[in-house]
Amino acid sequence: MRARSVPIPVVILLALTLGAWAGSLLGVFQYDDLRNIVLDPATADPVALVERLGNGFRPLLRLSYAADHAVWGFTPAGFLLTNLLLHAATVVAVWALAGCRVDALAAWCAAAVFAVQPAHAAVVASASGRSTGLSTLLLALALLAHEQSIRHRVAPAIRWSALSLLMFALAVAAKEVALVFPVVVLLWEWTRPDAARGVALVRRLAPAALAAPLLAVIAFACSSRLREITAFSLALDTPMGALATHAAALPYSLGLWFRPGALTIEHAPLAAQAALPGMLALVALVLAAIAARPRVPLLTLALLWPLVMLLSSDSVLSRFRPVVEKALYPAGIGLSIAIGAFAAAAWSRLHARRTATVCPSLVQASPVLCCGRRAAV
Repeated sequence: MRARSVPIPVVILLALTLGAWAGSLLGVFQYDDLRNIVLDPATADPVALVERLGNGFRPLLRLSYAADHAVWGFTPAGFLLTNLLLHAATVVAVWALAGCRVDALAAWCAAAVFAVQPAHAAVVASASGRSTGLSTLLLALALLAHEQSIRHRVAPAIRWSALSLLMFALAVAAKEVALVFPVVVLLWEWTRPDAARGVALVRRLAPAALAAPLLAVIAFACSSRLREITAFSLALDTPMGALATHAAALPYSLGLWFRPGALTIEHAPLAAQAALPGMLALVALVLAAIAARPRVPLLTLALLWPLVMLLSSDSVLSRFRPVVEKALYPAGIGLSIAIGAFAAAAWSRLHARRTATVCPSLVQASPVLCCGRRAAV
């Protein structure tokens, strides 16, 4: 059997990603990297690693750090190379996901937007950002496998569904915020142009919806560390207080996607008075997304995807720093797909107008010849 070659758009995407982030390999361990990797015995000591795995807190993440140390020692470039490769794989996964909803040009644009987003530095260029990068890749693969389960008949569909659940479980093993996956699937299904309803929709949601509570119970039962973090978050503030804080922070956080100049390691605390405007802004965003659903489901996906992805980390559990750039990494997938679609549509219209100006008679005779595909010009 002849091996399949890598599609040229993927090769270009990988070159773009590696070129944009190659400088990250010159980085050093800093901030959380020291505590989570360098000073953690489980990174270099197999006995400590086994003990840590028994604790149950992000076991897949711990195994990845130990594997890097086995290959590179404590050389920062080795850990950062793994992060970069994970990011490149996620870019390809975004390209594949976008291809399920938009045309080839739009899918490529979506992946390119995701690939070079400066806000991703907190994940790609920081060794301790791997928890987010690894879990995001696995969630994207889980959603891709779910999509394949919809497109195949019974036997292959069952295998794809099982693969989706496996990727989901691994994502939770990398970072517990991946438990939001069933809501991601619901949004993905609801924003299809031909969205399923009734029994068909329940059947598509059932595997992830049934697996999520089981994975949550296992994660909390096996990890005393996770229980400690949850208790600490609840001690910092009440659930309603945390919700108000995140409501103030979310519009600012999401705005960082479009304001790279505002990216920084430490963001200034937001005023408490920002909670009400922030809440109103979020309500307006949700209402706009719902209103857009009948005519522009892709816009609904773009508006609601960040909120869904941030649901498990930016809702009722408090934390010291409400604005955390790492969370923008998974939140940007749906937004990238929409931006890619709109960019491709704008390019197609511009190209059609230019072609019509240069060769109007030829366009009238054969729009396919001039535009590469049949279009109204």
